[in-house]
Amino acid sequence: MKKVLPLLLAVFCLNQLHADAGEEFLASYRSAIEQKDKAKLLSLYYTDGCSESDKKMVEGVVGFHFSNGKITDVKFEPTPEGANLVKIANGKKYEPAYPPVGQIKITYDPVGGNGMTSGGDGYAVINGKYYLITAKSTDLGWSGPKDKTLTFMVMGKGMEKVKVLAKWNVSGVDQEKVFSNPPSCNFPGQYFESITATSPEDDADVMLTILEDGKQIYESQPLKGKGAIEYKRSL
Repeated sequence: MKKVLPLLLAVFCLNQLHADAGEEFLASYRSAIEQKDKAKLLSLYYTDGCSESDKKMVEGVVGFHFSNGKITDVKFEPTPEGANLVKIANGKKYEPAYPPVGQIKITYDPVGGNGMTSGGDGYAVINGKYYLITAKSTDLGWSGPKDKTLTFMVMGKGMEKVKVLAKWNVSGVDQEKVFSNPPSCNFPGQYFESITATSPEDDADVMLTILEDGKQIYESQPLKGKGAIEYKRSL
């Protein structure tokens, strides 16, 4: 028992140090956003392994964090299940510079009866220190056309219950993902290879629409009730 107590005390102290470091980090993050202090916010990022162009990209978008709303809470929360942490666009693969352990959620004072939340910044604890995590890029050597903006939309009665299996190509790399609630999205890519929108509802009345760079290339017939809409690319 005498040997266990010091060990428990050491674990408690270590956990307390982590908790204190986390609260200090959240306070710095909050004050940087409230003060619209770009330099302070940039200092919280972990950028080891990032190229100069990666760092400049962070500098270019960090201002989008700033808002005129009054912040009421800033806290850590888990990374959403199924979050896509690796992205491909215009011949580059973007992945976290360090594996995130969660993300930060900001809550603002309600305006006109409507509360507002934002966030999604990933964070990690590296050697006992908290950091915001940015993306590092890898050149894929893609020499084909620039990626378009691919969009699909499922609209109509019961659309919130529809699940969509989309397969597409981005910068020469095949991708696949299931989307739901709502089953609509847009992202960079060359083309959709196929899309299957499946409805489980007897009283559904939905349609699938596909666009490339804002131009409609496909619109399905209405799907009424249970069943699936299937789109396949024609060569």
